Amino acid sequence: MSERFTIRPATTSDLGTIADSLVAGLSTYRGWTPMAWNPPLRTEMLVGLLQRFRRDGSWAHVAFEGSEPAGHISLRPDRDAGDAPRPDVALLTQLFVREQYWGSGLAVQLHDLGVADMKQRGFSSGRLLVASGHGRARRFYERSGWRATGELETSGELGLELAEYLLEL
Repeated sequence: MSERFTIRPATTSDLGTIADSLVAGLSTYRGWTPMAWNPPLRTEMLVGLLQRFRRDGSWAHVAFEGSEPAGHISLRPDRDAGDAPRPDVALLTQLFVREQYWGSGLAVQLHDLGVADMKQRGFSSGRLLVASGHGRARRFYERSGWRATGELETSGELGLELAEYLLEL
């Protein structure tokens, strides 16, 4: 693992930093989203993070270069359409690296840590939803062993079409 970045488990005190990374990451979507698209506001994201982390078993890791936030990964047990837990499937909910760290290897480090976490916690597979228009992210996940299922859904939170990916652990 690179000594350039410090990666540690996130606590609720890191949720503001995670929300800031989300704002920065989602702002890069404007290169491929419809012109009228706008990401959720930081306040909305922070409230959502606070609610989720308190009730759904989410966990995360945050990465820093020195004291500068560089990215994060968050995961949780997956749920079926009826919101019942699926104990064998983990959902990778977010993997964001701030743009100045693209190409640094940090995304791979965070991803590999997340996969190791899923295995250590006893999950047999992982699932994620990625914006279908986000070619860079889709290629990253495909290189990392994730398989597109062909299933699409629309995110009410983001207002974007999402593609489903699975990873056998």
